[in-house]
Amino acid sequence: MTVDGSLAPAGPAWDRTGRLSPREGEILLLAAHGMSDSEISAALSISPRTVGAHLANIREKLCAKNRTHLVVRALRAGILAIRAECGFPRSGADAEEMFHLTGLSGVRGEHPGL
Repeated sequence: MTVDGSLAPAGPAWDRTGRLSPREGEILLLAAHGMSDSEISAALSISPRTVGAHLANIREKLCAKNRTHLVVRALRAGILAIRAECGFPRSGADAEEMFHLTGLSGVRGEHPGL
């Protein structure tokens, strides 16, 4: 915890200028829904290697250790949110019903819980 009470790491570990790009937001959302790199690449018509590079950039910007930690950090930062009206997903429910992007970009200070 930092001096101001936020959970973000202090110092250069947090990329203070690193807003998520629209493409990074798309990839984050698809990753949160459990899609693999190859599934994301097929959905967005980009290579799996490009997906991996975007995920690495997002992990760096959010100081996440792995894919799961990335989703947790995005939820805590307010970049991703769970749809309240959705509740627990029913069998066969569309994954897009579970998470949505909030419009925040991941910059420290945009969300008080970050």
